[in-house]
Amino acid sequence: MDNDVYRCGGSLIHPSVVLTAAHCVIEKKAYSVRAGEWDSSSTSEILKKQDRTVSSIKIHQDYISEIYYNDIALLFLSSPFTLAAHINVACLPPLNTVVYSDNCYVTGWGKTSFGKEGNYPSILKEVRLPMIPTDTCEENLQKTRLGIYFQLHSSFVCAGGEKGKDACIGDGGGPLVCHIDGKDERYQQVGIVSWGIGCGDEDVPGVYTNVAFLREWIDQQMKNNNFDVSMYRY
Repeated sequence: MDNDVYRCGGSLIHPSVVLTAAHCVIEKKAYSVRAGEWDSSSTSEILKKQDRTVSSIKIHQDYISEIYYNDIALLFLSSPFTLAAHINVACLPPLNTVVYSDNCYVTGWGKTSFGKEGNYPSILKEVRLPMIPTDTCEENLQKTRLGIYFQLHSSFVCAGGEKGKDACIGDGGGPLVCHIDGKDERYQQVGIVSWGIGCGDEDVPGVYTNVAFLREWIDQQMKNNNFDVSMYRY
């Protein structure tokens, strides 16, 4: 949050560390983070939200703001969240893991559709999406205004492409999670909501930061700040 106004999504990878998109933050600006929220219009939820301030921000050194390459950042908190039934850390995929699954979900408080007809919900939304292979995603995006010479950078993965199902404006920084094969009811965060062409158009996948591609960078920043990387392993 920026001055108590919702800005972007994120995910806990340690009680004191939030994973989000670089395009969501400015390194020297003051932010706070809320965990455990479900209905932003209510103050009487049974499971209580928690707020923490951000003490420092690390943005990937190769992030390019104009084209969103390496769109990843870590927020280090002034004090840890208290883990609970509704507040826990995400599992992250091993380095360079490739996930092709139709059992994936993106969550957020972003707009329900692109343009003036879309609105921002007060209740956290979730939509199921399939992962899209890189070559298919690149071909589909070349048919948009990006043009035939567009190439999908290695720091991206794609999901969606189904009409009316997508992340949208306001969902940036939030998690894309997929079921872990062989693990009952366990999911890993394969993506971070990054960018897209419109929202929810047929055969136009959404583009997400590739967490597995950037896993080594995440681990290194955690170690540099003396945080345990085993928190998000599975």
